[in-house]
Amino acid sequence: MRIITLLPLCLVLSLAFPSAQSEPDETLDIYLIDVEGGEATLFVGPAGESLLVDAGWPGLEYRDADRIAAVARDAGVTQIDYLLVTHFHTDHMGGAMQLAERLPIRHFIDHGETVDTGERQLAAFGVYTELRSQGVHRAVVPGDTLPMAGLDVVILASGGEVLDAPLDGAGGPNPYCDGFMFQGEEITSRYGNAEDDQSIATFVGFGQFRSVIMGDLNWNQEHPLMCPDNKIGRVDLYLVSHHGSETSGSEALVHAIEPRAAAMNNGPRKGGAVQTFEILAAADSLEHLWQNHYSIPGGDAHNSPEQFIANLEEGTPAPNGRTIHMGPSHSIHVAARRDGSFTVTNSRNGFSRTYGPRE
Repeated sequence: MRIITLLPLCLVLSLAFPSAQSEPDETLDIYLIDVEGGEATLFVGPAGESLLVDAGWPGLEYRDADRIAAVARDAGVTQIDYLLVTHFHTDHMGGAMQLAERLPIRHFIDHGETVDTGERQLAAFGVYTELRSQGVHRAVVPGDTLPMAGLDVVILASGGEVLDAPLDGAGGPNPYCDGFMFQGEEITSRYGNAEDDQSIATFVGFGQFRSVIMGDLNWNQEHPLMCPDNKIGRVDLYLVSHHGSETSGSEALVHAIEPRAAAMNNGPRKGGAVQTFEILAAADSLEHLWQNHYSIPGGDAHNSPEQFIANLEEGTPAPNGRTIHMGPSHSIHVAARRDGSFTVTNSRNGFSRTYGPRE
């Protein structure tokens, strides 16, 4: 440590620090955890509180639960304060039971009841509801907030409804609504969109830093949130909707929120659709797209350069179209600061980029 000996110690301290008890910079840390086409994103607030959005797949010898627990451990998280289940599809809620064996879960946040009617879907929902009955459960509606110290966490959409009033500073006309084309059933039905339409979408703010995570909210459901007025406003980080599937992420959403960086929690063969890459590439504000996986559908023509991709290996294709990889995995880490600046790091190679405060 460099010591100045020609000045009184009290003067040295007053020049060097705003106070003698200077605190390190606080951050909001966001981890996109690889659950291979499912969803698991961990937010750790400046006070150490944790919000996990979705819990990945069940089974697979606890693969997803162990991956989430490993990232939580590295982040200093010993419990999940809030598990927010965006909707009741297996790739989002299925891993919750196994995760609860690894980490205690205090609060369960969701949209209430499933709208799916299939026997398999209802059985999976029953497992989850049994688990949530052991904690504090809350069904949220648009406009609700989560009480996380130092953060602004606002529910944008839930249960098929969206915000009536815009977020603070938002609400201006959205020019990207002109010519909005609703998707037909031939597109949306591919993804079993009844539950997707119920998805919880969430705004997470930290000082001047603004981010959104949209769950699997569908293209058509984005319209009342964004049109005719943009109820979200600009964001710094867009956590790409629906794994990057073609049924979400319209221009009316992506271009209007003007993200500086986007991060896609996709799998090798799930999400990462060509249309999504094209819409993101056409967003004037976007500096970089970060990906959890190289997208086989996207190919070299559309994927980001490999330093922006956490996982490059395809794994083993499964009969249901999923890809299974049981070995080590990597994640994308975002460290956001109160002034709106943030740094994104690829855990595979340590590659990072820092985005300064927005002008």
